[in-house]
Amino acid sequence: MTGAAMSFTTDMADSGESLSRALRAIRRKRGLKTSDVARRMDMAQRSYELFEAGGGRITFERLMAFAEATDCDPFALMLVGPFGSAEFAIHCADTKLAMIMVMSLQEFAEDRGADLCFLEPPNIIAAFQRLFKDLGGRLDDNEAFLSKWLDGRTAMIDLGALSMRGLRRRKA
Repeated sequence: MTGAAMSFTTDMADSGESLSRALRAIRRKRGLKTSDVARRMDMAQRSYELFEAGGGRITFERLMAFAEATDCDPFALMLVGPFGSAEFAIHCADTKLAMIMVMSLQEFAEDRGADLCFLEPPNIIAAFQRLFKDLGGRLDDNEAFLSKWLDGRTAMIDLGALSMRGLRRRKA
């Protein structure tokens, strides 16, 4: 969200519908049936279906088990509620953006320990803004490269056979 404060929802009950949409979309993206995911999570199918529908107990352990069963980003799933949107988790399923951020933060915390208390919020904000601006620029560069590369080649290849996430992202 550019230029606006992000609002967070803290009640997991409020996020049930969004989380359900994310779980279902990720499962389908992976080409899995509810029975497949239930088996991988070592759950009864009916319990899994209730979980995917946003009912039952939504716990850290269950979200981690779902992420492992579907090879998606568990931390993006956990942010569905605070972000108030399923799309972030769906978009991070393959890239594992949130998981990579958490792992990097953990390494930083282990390396710096108690020194973390000396970081000033304006410096943290500026660092994250630079990071995300750089990542956004890389997305734009990738898209420009792919567009240029594909220009004139469309007759030579079947575009449907290519996985062009960057191009689909902008056209969707």
